[in-house]
Amino acid sequence: MENNSTLEIMYITENNVIQNKTATGRYNVSMSFYSSDSFSDPVFESPYFVDLNQTLFAQVSLYSTDPDLL
Repeated sequence: MENNSTLEIMYITENNVIQNKTATGRYNVSMSFYSSDSFSDPVFESPYFVDLNQTLFAQVSLYSTDPDLL
């Protein structure tokens, strides 16, 4: 992901409740992919190709000085 970029994520909720939230700010995010749910073997391939319906294991960490940002 490029620096200073915008990311949009689509998801389906379990109870069909739609929530829209808009905000601006600055923060750092680190994202890593792993080959299994044990999160012990990180994927270093780039680009990382997956098949449709293949389970992905990702670890995402947020770094911010804003205590209200979770």
